[in-house]
Amino acid sequence: MSFVNRLRLVLDPGNLAFFLRSRRIFRSDSRYSTRNLIRALWHVSKDEKIVRHEKQFVHSSFLPPIPSRAAYQVLEAVAGEDSVFGDHVSARRRAPISMYVAVTGRCSFNCRHCCAAGREEAGEWETNDLLELFSDIQAMGTAIIGLTGGEPLLREDLAELIAAIDDRSVSFLFTSGHGLSSERAQELKRAGLFAIGVSLDSASAATMDDERGVPGAFAAAVEAVRYGRQAGLYTMTQTVASRHKLQSGSLEDIVQLSSELGAHEVRVLESMPVGRLEHTPLDEVLTAADRRELRRFHVRMNRSWRGPKVSVFAHTEDHSNYGCGAGTQHSYIDAAGNLCPCDFVPLSFGSVREQSVAELWHGMHEIIRQPRRQCMAMELHADQLLEKRTSLPLSPEDSRHCVGQLEKSGDLPDFYMRLAGKT
Repeated sequence: MSFVNRLRLVLDPGNLAFFLRSRRIFRSDSRYSTRNLIRALWHVSKDEKIVRHEKQFVHSSFLPPIPSRAAYQVLEAVAGEDSVFGDHVSARRRAPISMYVAVTGRCSFNCRHCCAAGREEAGEWETNDLLELFSDIQAMGTAIIGLTGGEPLLREDLAELIAAIDDRSVSFLFTSGHGLSSERAQELKRAGLFAIGVSLDSASAATMDDERGVPGAFAAAVEAVRYGRQAGLYTMTQTVASRHKLQSGSLEDIVQLSSELGAHEVRVLESMPVGRLEHTPLDEVLTAADRRELRRFHVRMNRSWRGPKVSVFAHTEDHSNYGCGAGTQHSYIDAAGNLCPCDFVPLSFGSVREQSVAELWHGMHEIIRQPRRQCMAMELHADQLLEKRTSLPLSPEDSRHCVGQLEKSGDLPDFYMRLAGKT
């Protein structure tokens, strides 16, 4: 993080008020230490490029902007009322920081890397069912609600759904960009949408159209980024890192194009052996060396004064930072209504169409218990725990069994260890 950004963060009245209120919330807890809090926050911020957007600061798209009511949800939505700081140290929450919902299973594309492919078929969500679900998710204390799919833009009621999310949460839309016009982007902004994430697989039109299986996919994405920025949305591009992209320089090309289009951020996900990549051997996805290179890419891109912020999942979710928060800090509801630990972990802990999302989430959180020092999706596949399944996601019974088979480690990721003063 540059000196200028540090200075802006320290001097901004909204940030100062947020820090002081955080301290008031924490200091009644005997485990609270200002020194440990600052050390933990400094470590996870030092390789980030902080973006100012509409009088707010975005440290990470894994978190809501500061200052915001949603940011206070992150602080306060923990397990107990009398041990707020202690619950942050142990990562015990009464709601995830973020919950992504597949508002439709429909999509016009046929992407090679689609993580939602192969899941059970489901009827389309009724508008009222989603409105009720979003209300329940907010009542839990969830800070970020992500609308994903399928392709969310295929829903005509999308603006109505977004408008139902009040300022206790910020809303993110994840899209291919297909079907977004300038007018619709402005409509979604007026409805209260905070951020839009547009998939950008390549800086080459021919390559991206081929990967998505539809001519014009690249052009739709490029226009969507422009429309998002013009509408005043926090605008992100997203790409899935493969070994080829990492070694060929394609990631740098995507960052450069994103910069030219005016994107605020580039999110770099990993190739995961789920969906259409389900049978890809782990050593053909990304190796440990590849992930280290991705982390170096994150640091290198964010040290530049120019260009957008870069958020590499392999960096943010590394054990030296926040770790894997699947099922504890983040969760996912698929188009059939199954509550899963994350978009890439095909384990179901029940259907929100049949049971309260709060009850299901608390049950899942009790089983998973804490963030992991390695990716849960990679663990499941490395241990071959999904090999005998007949369909995805697994049933709640089989899902609980799978989690029980994962290696148990008492150590939390380093962010939490620093909060506790243990590293």
